Amino acid sequence: MWHPAHSPVSARITHVTTLATALAAEPRTIRAGAYQRISFDKAGDGHGVANQLADQVRTAEARGQEIVLTESDNDISALTGKHRPGYERIMAAAARGEIDVILVYQTSRFWRNRRERAEGIEILRRAGVSLIATKGPSLDMSSAYGRMMCGLLGEFDTAESEIKSERQQLANREAAMAGKARKATPRPFGWRPDRIARDPAEAAAVADACRALLAGGTLAGIAREWDRRGLRPHQAPFGPLPRRAWKSVSVTEILRNPRVAGISMYKGAEVGRGEWETIVPEETWRAVVRLLADPSRGSTAGVRTMLGGVALCRCGNHISASVSQRGEPVYRCNRETQRGRPGPHVAARRADVDEAIGGLVVARLSMADAADLMAPAAKADTAALRDEAMGIRDRLGRLGSLFALGQIEEADMIGGRQKGNVRLAEIEAGLADLGRESVLAPLVGAKNVKAAWEVLGDDRRRAVVDALMTVTLNPAGRGARVFDALKVISVEWKEV
Repeated sequence: MWHPAHSPVSARITHVTTLATALAAEPRTIRAGAYQRISFDKAGDGHGVANQLADQVRTAEARGQEIVLTESDNDISALTGKHRPGYERIMAAAARGEIDVILVYQTSRFWRNRRERAEGIEILRRAGVSLIATKGPSLDMSSAYGRMMCGLLGEFDTAESEIKSERQQLANREAAMAGKARKATPRPFGWRPDRIARDPAEAAAVADACRALLAGGTLAGIAREWDRRGLRPHQAPFGPLPRRAWKSVSVTEILRNPRVAGISMYKGAEVGRGEWETIVPEETWRAVVRLLADPSRGSTAGVRTMLGGVALCRCGNHISASVSQRGEPVYRCNRETQRGRPGPHVAARRADVDEAIGGLVVARLSMADAADLMAPAAKADTAALRDEAMGIRDRLGRLGSLFALGQIEEADMIGGRQKGNVRLAEIEAGLADLGRESVLAPLVGAKNVKAAWEVLGDDRRRAVVDALMTVTLNPAGRGARVFDALKVISVEWKEV
């Protein structure tokens, strides 16, 4: 006998009902992404983000959620919009639909920046992903109310950071004006950890580098010397030192630092004298900075040799360092810049030429009139110049306040700034001139000129040669087996 329960339609209804019941009995696990962040990890051990993760694990277990993704940004601020790799990865996972909720310690750990927060709210709205704070509210980003609360809470977070930043900036400015050493920054090269006392080895290296540079040395030569001394740059704070730990750019950054001359800075402006020990006089530092900023100063081919890029081939082209077919270092007419100049062109053993030129330099600078080769040293009261400059900077700093209070007119403020800046530039240029050092000074003032010459690096030797003479090298001639300095080397002495 037929019964409705036996019909195919009834069978399908029964199957659907059973499936729905099964689905209802087995709810889908909510997939959670856990994000941790801390702005400043003083200990550097990641304990802050680890504590946040432990709290998130407990929250996920209590809510029956499964953490399928964990991301963190340790020691990174969220206020400035700085790149946060962990944040970007967890937001990308949310946009792809790989997680249903994001667990954070507090909303302030996730967002501090207004633009980043607005963009993030929209991404989570489209993805239907909620934000759950283990120490704060749960925010449903699919609802207008949840997004509104997120925005309101976020504004409090942002304001808190901005107010703290304003206080810190004011404190930093006052500390700089008072010449206080900054403590919350990496230890500056040249000083002990207290930022006040000089580190003997590093400070000596900086002072020597300033003298070397002003005496014709090169940044590359200074970097090699610091490598030889085993000095450690901030980029390699521990472990074995790389073969070439120092680069020219690192040396430049250290030598340009006003701290070297005891100058306190705030936002790129000189604001006073620092409480720390200086490494070189201000006039020396300003001479170094002026030299490094000189656009005519550039790298020259052969900078690792004494004459490469300085001496000339008989054809008028500069020579460069090369290697002969027998593997010997030689000076050769630079083929890249010959430009069709007729030969024959020079190729001479580097050791022979360097020895001969060195002998000429030592002989000339050992003469009784060698001191006459140096220009008379400029004389001025450097302390008075430094005091005048500081007074001008102080008055320039007060002009804005006087204008705001209505005590001076705008034209007076603009004119005062222009006159003050012109005089400051004159003083700084004058101090730089006073700090200059003749490239000949290390040799002319030496008791033993030959010994002083031998300890100089090739970069400083080339500066001495370039100051004293023009060197032209001639081919030795076919079949020549013995070096003939009189035939190969022509020297024209300069009027120094």
